[in-house]
Amino acid sequence: MVQTIGIGLLLLSLAAHAQLKVVTLLRGTVVDQQTGAPVGADFELRDSSGKLLQQGRSESQRGTFELILNPGQRYTITFRGYNVLQQSDTIVVPPSTTYTELSQTFRIRVLRPGMELLRIQAFEPGSSVLRTAAHPALDELKQLLNRNRSLRVEIHISILDTRLVEEPTARAPAQKPKKKHRESMPVAPPTLLERANNLLEARAEAVRRYVLPGVRDAEERVRIVPEIPPLPIARPIPGIPTVTVFVSQVRNLLE
Repeated sequence: MVQTIGIGLLLLSLAAHAQLKVVTLLRGTVVDQQTGAPVGADFELRDSSGKLLQQGRSESQRGTFELILNPGQRYTITFRGYNVLQQSDTIVVPPSTTYTELSQTFRIRVLRPGMELLRIQAFEPGSSVLRTAAHPALDELKQLLNRNRSLRVEIHISILDTRLVEEPTARAPAQKPKKKHRESMPVAPPTLLERANNLLEARAEAVRRYVLPGVRDAEERVRIVPEIPPLPIARPIPGIPTVTVFVSQVRNLLE
């Protein structure tokens, strides 16, 4: 009887031991990319399939946080906040058969006046229609503006990607005999400056229509700046950003 009980306890002990899961403790630290100062930022952790596993926030004074992870796995951690740019980093946990600890520092961009938020090729050359590829970056800008109601930005619009030269002067048509009734005067083609202004205004309006809706006090917080270049543009600059966004003002939650 005693032997039977002993064997039973041993089996229970072995079963409990088999159920223990080997894990890795991640000790993370979030710092300002420019100054190295600790940052309190919200984060979410996803596995390699994109499934959301955990959400949390780094400690404001030290920028630290801890996560329990599985060895031999790859994760994606995304940081965001009212005063930081959204950023994703990869966490690779080495395989292990025993408990281990892993340290990793994450450097994120904290908003400050004059900082460039993004630069994108938002239009095709000569076009004022926003490219679909520009939507995600502009959507993130809108989310950032909604997370920090004190944030103000300038959106600079460029046409340096588009060839603009003086049109050749049309040869005057041969004069015809005058008719008794009055004929309408021919309409002069737009000047080079007018064409540049028209394209800039059309692009600015496209950005305005996309960014401003859904952003509180957007008319006061978002300034659209069309940039008139030296004319003519005979040789467009390939790959030039057509939309660049800068921070003009940002305050923290305590101000």
